[in-house]
Amino acid sequence: MRITANVIFAVVIVVCSTACEPDGSSGRVSWGRNDGTLAAYVPSEAHIVGLTEIEAVSSGPWQGKLTVYVDLLDTFGCRVKSPGLFRFELYEFVPRSSQPRGKRIFFPRDIDLTDAAENNKRWRDFLRAYEFKMPLDFEPQPDQSFVLEVTFTTPYGSRLRDTFQLRYQNR
Repeated sequence: MRITANVIFAVVIVVCSTACEPDGSSGRVSWGRNDGTLAAYVPSEAHIVGLTEIEAVSSGPWQGKLTVYVDLLDTFGCRVKSPGLFRFELYEFVPRSSQPRGKRIFFPRDIDLTDAAENNKRWRDFLRAYEFKMPLDFEPQPDQSFVLEVTFTTPYGSRLRDTFQLRYQNR
């Protein structure tokens, strides 16, 4: 009887000492430099969303703004937030041309969203897109068309581009 109790006690101690000790590797993920796992989650495409518009903001002397919405998509096609640099360019639209971008007429400063607080100010979570409002320094004609181009520079130096034809509709 005493031997059985000693054996049970020894088994309980062995089980508790091995099973109760936390595994040193649990909860850790290996992020090796050559591992392509993280690369799948960085932006691989930029798209200008159709909500983008030019609008008048005053009824007196013309003052307008360009509101641009931009999606950044990862390799799975999911919309993501990312630090980076946005550049916008607005061109005259040249109809019936293989190169519809005419003269560049609007070129605001680059928008740096590498700061987390600034990045979050521009992010619209309900749209899963960035919103940019920029005052225009010219007055478009009613029904005038433009080509808007966005270039997003990722933290890794990749440049993602998209163009969008835009029409000013005087309301």
